Amino acid sequence: MNSILHLYQHLTQPGGRSFGPASPGSGRTRWHLSRFALGLSLFTAFGIVPQARALGGADEASLIVAIAALSGRVHHPRANTLMKRQWGIEPMYVRQTAAGYMLEFRYRVIDPVKAGPLFERQIKPLLTHAESGTKLIVPTPAKTGALRNSNPPLAGHTYWMYFANPGKLVKPGEHVNIEIGDFRLEGAVVN
Repeated sequence: MNSILHLYQHLTQPGGRSFGPASPGSGRTRWHLSRFALGLSLFTAFGIVPQARALGGADEASLIVAIAALSGRVHHPRANTLMKRQWGIEPMYVRQTAAGYMLEFRYRVIDPVKAGPLFERQIKPLLTHAESGTKLIVPTPAKTGALRNSNPPLAGHTYWMYFANPGKLVKPGEHVNIEIGDFRLEGAVVN
């Protein structure tokens, strides 16, 4: 995180870096890294745009404070390795869908034997909104059944499940926890 802050400070100094042709009128556009564009790209890369907006203004000092304050929410790179080793899956994302009234959890199966418990029909998945503590369930319409995969998993295939999101409660950038029996995915950022 310190290297990112250092890069941000270096690129946003007066007379910062620019990319493109040095001579005007050469027909190509000159690209400048502005404070706003760089800050936005850093926040987007770490999935913390809404939290940074809540912390304050857009000046450089508040941007650096927001990055430092929210850096604890960035997950360790080995978290996915542990998930693969223990549960045989690789979580891909949680995102809004159906105009924001549903949340889609998508994951890839690496080891079908280890991932088997996630596909048991008797186990009811639960998504918890970290900010409010609200628990959301997988809907079960009468004609289609539960909006999740429950057939035996296959290695290398991608699977999904949908959670109801009444009133668009969970918004992009917020954090959720997913429980499926003993399986736990904590702090997933909603796209």
